[in-house]
Formats: sequence, C-alpha cells, structure tokens
Amino acid sequence: MSKMRCFFFLVFANFFIIFAGTAASQPLSIDLDKAFELALENHESIKAAESDVAKAGEGRRQAHRSRSVTLSVEHATARTEYQAQDIGANSFQNIFSAAYPLYTGGLIEGSIAASEHELSSKILSLERAYQDVRLSVAVAFFTMLRTENMAELAGNSVERLGAHVRNVDVQYRNGTVNRADLLRSEVELINARQSMSQAVNEYEVAIKSLNDVMGLPLGTELIFDREMSHAAFPHTLEECIEYALSHHPDIAIADLLKKKAEAGIVIEKSANKPSVTLSASQTLGSAYNWPGLDQDNLQVAIRAEYTFSDGGVTDSKIRGAREDLKKADYNYESARDTVLLNVTKFFLTMEEAGSRIETGATAVGFAQEAYRIALARYREGVGTNIDVLDAQDALNKSSSNHTQALCDYNIAVAQLVNAMGVPAAFEDN
Repeated sequence: MSKMRCFFFLVFANFFIIFAGTAASQPLSIDLDKAFELALENHESIKAAESDVAKAGEGRRQAHRSRSVTLSVEHATARTEYQAQDIGANSFQNIFSAAYPLYTGGLIEGSIAASEHELSSKILSLERAYQDVRLSVAVAFFTMLRTENMAELAGNSVERLGAHVRNVDVQYRNGTVNRADLLRSEVELINARQSMSQAVNEYEVAIKSLNDVMGLPLGTELIFDREMSHAAFPHTLEECIEYALSHHPDIAIADLLKKKAEAGIVIEKSANKPSVTLSASQTLGSAYNWPGLDQDNLQVAIRAEYTFSDGGVTDSKIRGAREDLKKADYNYESARDTVLLNVTKFFLTMEEAGSRIETGATAVGFAQEAYRIALARYREGVGTNIDVLDAQDALNKSSSNHTQALCDYNIAVAQLVNAMGVPAAFEDN
C-alpha cells in the first residue's frame, strides 16, 4: 500500500471512529444508478410530490361525484305553547329527499375538466421531481469523485515533493546545493500538505453531501469506482432541443395549466346560466308520536333556478378567470423559452468541458515528461531547484485541470439530460 493510501486510510479510519454513532454498520457499495434508487426511496421532495398527486386524485374524484344523486334526511322536533289557551302541542317531521343535477350551465363539466388537468399536472410534477432528484444525485456523486481524485492528486504531490526534499537535503549535506534550495523545497512541501488537508476535508464533505441527498446517515461509508468515465454524448443540439420541446414536463405542465384556466372560465360563466335539478322528497310527520312517521307526503319536482343579476359579481369573476388564462399563456411561453435556453447552455457547457478533457489529457502527459526531465537534470547537477518545483507545479495543475474537466463534463451531461426533461440520457431508437 502506498504512503498516500496509508494516509487516507488513517484519516478516514479516525473520521469514521469519531462519527461511529451515525455511520452505517457496513460499507455501502454504490454507483450512480444505486445512488439514484436510494434517493427516490428517501428524498422528501418525492414524498411531497406524491402527496400532491394523491390530493389531486381526491379532487378529481370529488368533481366526478358532484354529478351523482344527493341523498339527505332531515328531522325536526318542535313544541308550540299557546299562552292564551294555556295549552301546548308537539310536532315531529321527517323529510327524506334525493336530488340529481340535470343541468348546471357547465359548472360540473368545467370542474371535472379542471380536476383532470390538475391531476395530470401533478403527475408530471412528480416526474419532474424524479428528474431533479437525479440531477442532485449526479452533481453530488461526481463532486464526490472529483474531490476524491483531487485528494489523491494532492497526496501524490506531497509524495513527489517529499522525495524531492529528501534528495535536496542529501545534496545540501554533501555541499552540492545551497540552503536556499532546501528551504524553498520544504516550503513547497508544507504548502502541498496544507492543500492535501483541504482536499481531504472537501472529500469528506462531499461524501456527507451525497449521503444527505440519498437520505442516508451522514457517516455512511461508501465504496465506489473512483474513475470518472468520458462517454461522448450521442445527440446533436438540434435533436436535444426537439426532444425537450416535445417532452419536457415543465412545458406539458404549463399547457395543462392553460387548459385548467380555460375550464375556470367555463366554471365562472355557469353562474350566468340556469340550473335544473330533479328532486324527490318523502315527508313523514305526526303531532303526537315521536319520531313522527304517521303521515307521508311524496313529492317529485323539477326545479329550475336562474339569477338575473348579482350586482356584477359573476362578470368580475369571469374577467378574473380570463386574466388567469392570460397568465397561463405567458407562463407557457416562458417555460418554452427557459427549456430552450437551458438545453442550449448545458449542451455548450458539455462540449466545452469535453474539449478540455482531450487537451487536459495531453497536457498531463507533457507535464509528467517535463517533471521527469527536470528531476533528472537536477539530480545530475545541470538543472535548478526552481525548474523541478515549476515542473511539479505544472504537473499538479494539469492533473487537477483534467480531473476538473471530467467532473464538469459529467455534471454538464446530467444538467443537459435534466434540461431535456428525461431522467437519463435518451438512447438511440
């Protein structure tokens, strides 16, 4: 085991011992799909969206059942005192009734349509919540990989500088280099150790952040493949835009809210139309015996009601509903524009990061060769200490830039997929 691995082992062993109360009993092996699966099971936003769907389902059920027969029963017990005659009388009455709406001017139909659109929009919002959680998981997952790789690079830098300091110290003791070289090298080693400490801390924070997104205890130990892949995205910007405009949940939700607003206008207009109700009632009563079932009166009726004027209240509500429709139209256009902007932005970000991966890999190879040459020249006495330290710094920066580019690319892909409105990169048909 390398010194770097030993260092990480000691740091993390100590860390997990301290937080043993919150750590999982066994290390958890994960990949991106497993992390997403755990997040879907535990994330609060998913549960909240599921509750919204359930509530909208109940609203739909209520709207449909408003067309059903309404059954009711009424009982009245009364006593009347006639003070002039100094006598009293009891009365008992029971009314059993049923009513069915024959015509409501579009009130029931509008309510049903609005409830259907509301339920559909909440189902799409749940799907959108899935997609947003996947994006959060992807960002946290690749951030964890980046910080782990950065910590390892920092450890490698410490190892290289440590070996160089030992070499300089030997040459200083032999009188072949001056003390300034030794001091400068030791300063660089101290700085590298501080950078490594920061990198290790960022890695620990990244693990906790991923555990939080997945809904796991913060101290859960994770086992994962530390290599970040670089798979070329198989679709053009035009294909991504076309897919997003046709499938993005936000656009579909905005369209459904437009239809719901249209149904709202129908609902408000129903107050300017008559309503017709079929009713039947059975009246049972008695002046002596409780509960009053001695007499019966059966009545079947069709009741029509129309409000000629309500002081302009209904007209005001209709105008308000039309403004809701205008707002829904604006929100629909805004949703389309936002989707178009985000797809374009993240596609270009992904391409830029991809180009940095290619050039970064080349730079790492050059930097490694330059460092070997500078180190060899210094050991042979034909190079300077500054050359070695500069080459070491260049190697560290190029390696870090390459790791950052890999992370940026994978996160940009996840952001692009999210902006397109699918839970993962769509496959070729």
